[in-house]
Amino acid sequence: MEKSSSLVRIAQIILGVIAIALSGWVIAHPVATTLLYIVFLGIALIMVGFSKIIEGAVLRASPKSARIISIIIGIISIIGGSFALSNPLMAVVTLIMILSFVILIHGIGLIATGAAVKTLGKGSRIANIILGILAVVASIALHAVPGLALAITLMLLSIGLLFNGIASIISRIIGQRLR
Repeated sequence: MEKSSSLVRIAQIILGVIAIALSGWVIAHPVATTLLYIVFLGIALIMVGFSKIIEGAVLRASPKSARIISIIIGIISIIGGSFALSNPLMAVVTLIMILSFVILIHGIGLIATGAAVKTLGKGSRIANIILGILAVVASIALHAVPGLALAITLMLLSIGLLFNGIASIISRIIGQRLR
């Protein structure tokens, strides 16, 4: 029992070191990291697409309309995955623009809610308007500087990996000392 416990501890420390190293790699190579994500996304979309097409073609127990929808989703997924693999930078820009548009719509909705819904308290209405304005400004910034969203996403990912790695190492070292 003690042998397996120490092996688990060593494995968690090693995995923590790997997580820290990966976070450093993400920070040092943001373009390569982004392209790697897009490649994985493209491959995943293509695999999901084939899965949905097979599901639609094979599962006779499902209604015909559900099978047709599954096949259509599969075709769209394969097209999207192929687009991501053949144009990775354009795929990143497209995702950022979609995100930016959603944030813009959300911000406009918050402003409209704050301005129009009289049943909300004054503080809630003001908060909705302020948050809506901030969302609209963020959306405009993402449209103007698409790399900003990418940089923020990569930084948050790398910080998450870094903290996860540090926590894994510390918990294993402290956990061993407490015993």
